[in-house]
Amino acid sequence: MPSTGPRSLKQPSVVRCRHPRSRRHRPSKYQSKRSVLQPIHIVRGTLNSSTEIIPIADEKSTNTSQYNSIRQEIPRSAQLSPFQPKTSSIVSYPSWLHARKIADRKIHVDPLYFNSDLHSHVSSCNGSYAEKRDLLATVPASISSSTSTATVSSTTTTTATICNSSCVNQTWLSSSDLLAKWTFNGTFLDETATYSAMPVNSPSFISSGYVYQSLSLSAASSQFIYSPYIPLLNSSFTIEVWLYPTGYPNSIDHSILGLCTYPGSDYCLHITIRESNITHIHSLYMSFFGDTCETSVSVPLNTWTHAAFVFDINILEMSIYLDGYLIGAAISAIPLQGTTNPVTIGYIPGIVTTYGSNYYQGYMDQLTIVSRVKSECEILDDASLVTYYTFDNSPVYDDSGPNSLTSTYLATSFALAGHSGKAISFNDSTAYLQISGLTALGTNNKAFSISLWIRPYALSGTLVFVSSSPSGTGWCISMLGFAVNGSIVAQILSSSAESVFGPAVPVSSTWHHIVQIWSSTNGLQLYIDNVLVASRPSVITYSASSASNYVRLANRPNNACLYGGIGLQNAYSGEIDDFKIYSRELSKDDVCALYRS
Repeated sequence: MPSTGPRSLKQPSVVRCRHPRSRRHRPSKYQSKRSVLQPIHIVRGTLNSSTEIIPIADEKSTNTSQYNSIRQEIPRSAQLSPFQPKTSSIVSYPSWLHARKIADRKIHVDPLYFNSDLHSHVSSCNGSYAEKRDLLATVPASISSSTSTATVSSTTTTTATICNSSCVNQTWLSSSDLLAKWTFNGTFLDETATYSAMPVNSPSFISSGYVYQSLSLSAASSQFIYSPYIPLLNSSFTIEVWLYPTGYPNSIDHSILGLCTYPGSDYCLHITIRESNITHIHSLYMSFFGDTCETSVSVPLNTWTHAAFVFDINILEMSIYLDGYLIGAAISAIPLQGTTNPVTIGYIPGIVTTYGSNYYQGYMDQLTIVSRVKSECEILDDASLVTYYTFDNSPVYDDSGPNSLTSTYLATSFALAGHSGKAISFNDSTAYLQISGLTALGTNNKAFSISLWIRPYALSGTLVFVSSSPSGTGWCISMLGFAVNGSIVAQILSSSAESVFGPAVPVSSTWHHIVQIWSSTNGLQLYIDNVLVASRPSVITYSASSASNYVRLANRPNNACLYGGIGLQNAYSGEIDDFKIYSRELSKDDVCALYRS
């Protein structure tokens, strides 16, 4: 089974990729004349959002603490939070890519967002690049809490919740313009039933893929697969795949996908992991042969990594993303040319004479091709939204996220009046819903965020239980739930169960938004209704299961597991809606956007 140990990435930057032929700088019939040497703006470190929050309880304090909030009046129809933060201003800076797209396309461009794991970012604003300031009128409010008791008080003044840019809660039809999708769950069949692949030299499948099973390729055995021609010539496209390389046996390239007529100018699409002859870093690479985009962020061995390759025929731009974040872009003179040759996966025969043997060594999963340009936000969701249950699709529970994770359930029902649409209701001591296939959540020291809406009938029980087996045994812990005094508790497993305590939420007809976040940068955080109510920055280690995890809602099947600050009561009684897990640290603006949804 693949190891899921911690990964360490060098500080990346957006790479202006090579243009090896001088004619590439001259205008073609596909593009107007413009400079491609615009400045790159890099923001080092993590940007603060426009919300400044003082925790009501942290690891050094068990006494009651209070804070005042900044508020302003808005119409009664606006959604309110009993926990309201201060605000401050923020300056964001446009990336060269964002600025160029606005100049060239004159349309809205989704912003690039911030990856705390990579520690350097490209940022951009929507609309004006001027500093954004929120002007709020001040009305006092307070929250009181402790580790043993928790109370909430606030004025009746209505309050505006202002969120900055965020990728969460944007919507799109993921199957739009779908050409092919291989899940590799024990089959080479394409989900569209149009481009089913043929194996060469007996490639196999492993059970511990990113989503259930995955394709296993051996370079030593010259294994690869191929499909009939897929229409990528003279077209926009986005190609996405999960990669788990187990070795780099070749001198230059380790092939992901190719459509190669012959190795001539713009006649050979080859997407690979290429070793730089200067830095010797193995990084993502995309080329039409001549027009090339070579990045400088290492693709680690023995770790699942999401890769996306985009070509936009309208502006002739190649873009490369790693784990949802843009790491390289370049302009091509013309689109991909050629004939209707087969598409090869794991090997590209057409580049052997130029670059040598290029068989891929390792695993691939969830290979998807669409005939459109996916936005930065959609790619980020594909890479980091692990699961998303809306509970709107009665009589079944379907995962609306990109991975289509399956679930089992017992003694549950649908509540017709959820927070958004319908919700799932738990009103039995045996009731639960269990989701399988959460590989990222089982990865040591990998950031994660859990978001859900709750309407409790009682302030007790487990909200989110995580284990390495379907029976709830092995590695297991209650991650979200209620303490014996009714306060909300979030926790992870480090050397032991590490917990933070928030206030209690009222038992009423009101829905409350709960978000648990962990990262090695900012530790453990708990938000309730858009306010950071508790944090422990020193909890910087997450000792995960190193396996694909199971997440159970509303119940804990095994009292032998760690429960920390969460009481031993088994079942949660109440309703849950819009349950999401991300394999990244959500920003304050992300939490705000989820709350405003």
